[in-house]
Amino acid sequence: MQSTTIHIVGGGIAGLTTALALSRHGFAVTLFEQSGQFGEVGAGITIGPNAARVLVALGLEEKLLAHTWTPRHGGILHCQTGERRSYGLLGDNYVSRFGAPFWHIHRADLLQVLVDAVRAAPGVELRLDHQLAGLTQTDQQVSCTFSNGATATSEILIACDGIKSRTRETVFPGTPATFTGYVAWRGLVDMDSLPGLKIDPDFAVYAGPGKMFARYTVRRRALMNYVAMATRADWREEGWSVRSEVAEVMADFGDWHEDVQRIIRATPAQRCFKWALHVREPLAHWVAGRVALLGDAAHPMAPFLGLGAGIGIEDAMVLARACAMSEDWRTALQRYQTARVAHAAQAQRESAKQGLHLLNAKPQPDQGTGQDKRLYNDDTLGLYAYDATTVPL
Repeated sequence: MQSTTIHIVGGGIAGLTTALALSRHGFAVTLFEQSGQFGEVGAGITIGPNAARVLVALGLEEKLLAHTWTPRHGGILHCQTGERRSYGLLGDNYVSRFGAPFWHIHRADLLQVLVDAVRAAPGVELRLDHQLAGLTQTDQQVSCTFSNGATATSEILIACDGIKSRTRETVFPGTPATFTGYVAWRGLVDMDSLPGLKIDPDFAVYAGPGKMFARYTVRRRALMNYVAMATRADWREEGWSVRSEVAEVMADFGDWHEDVQRIIRATPAQRCFKWALHVREPLAHWVAGRVALLGDAAHPMAPFLGLGAGIGIEDAMVLARACAMSEDWRTALQRYQTARVAHAAQAQRESAKQGLHLLNAKPQPDQGTGQDKRLYNDDTLGLYAYDATTVPL
């Protein structure tokens, strides 16, 4: 199916990785992105071995190493005393165990590496300023209309248009988001404004009743990235780039450990954002005719396992492999769907479950005895061992 016309809607991490993976497998593709440029967006994200091995396979390791940091240790700390509830060595253990690294990286840095690679990839065309307005499909093609008046037709449409996916609402209507009752704030702080701050463990989660604060460094330890979560029933905006006041975060965490307070207070006003955490039930199908969902459009998930970007990166490689080994688009999309739906649904459910444990809304994994505060993670769930480059299709 090398001559199949493939269009991608959405130029985030999942969409760009999909375009690159398809190009690496010999396909021509056109990607439509609603923004006018790829800019400084987001904050820190986690790239586990499951996603890192895909990025390495796509030839991006050298470029990424200029921006990534592998945490040497991680742990869960008491919200007020800072006492260790759990502590473990990370670092190069991931490479020896899984054959791929664990990285923290600024989302904008990963995005730029992907953009540069896609622009240099053969057969890929990027069209900016194209916000999807609607789509229809027949037995022969998918037709898209965009808010700028443009139209485009293709044989396959890959929807990577995010958690508010217009494509998903069109082909799988009636799958609304449910507000979890939690609001998250994210911030970026210059390390120069935190002199003497002890960063041990490198990746820390402060956990308390109904709240949590996670922090780790990005940009080769030049910036401290954090996510703070608390109960908030009166604000439900799902977008994750809504500006917030630093004082609002402090109002919820003013009695937490001094390091937590110090990081929050040092947050520049322009780097403080908030969003309401929503979840969606996993879909049983991602493919509707010639349209396939991918990334957050297919499986938006809570952030408690740091899997959102990584599962989308896995999707991209599996889709490209399915297309390369199939004689027709129907077989390719079916192979992709069969390989991915159950796996992504597991990640969605376990991430939501982890959040309940971290926020102490349900008993800890030790059934409340207080003897084991380690909590389960991507490693113990087997999610880091997933290999999108070789999984049977």
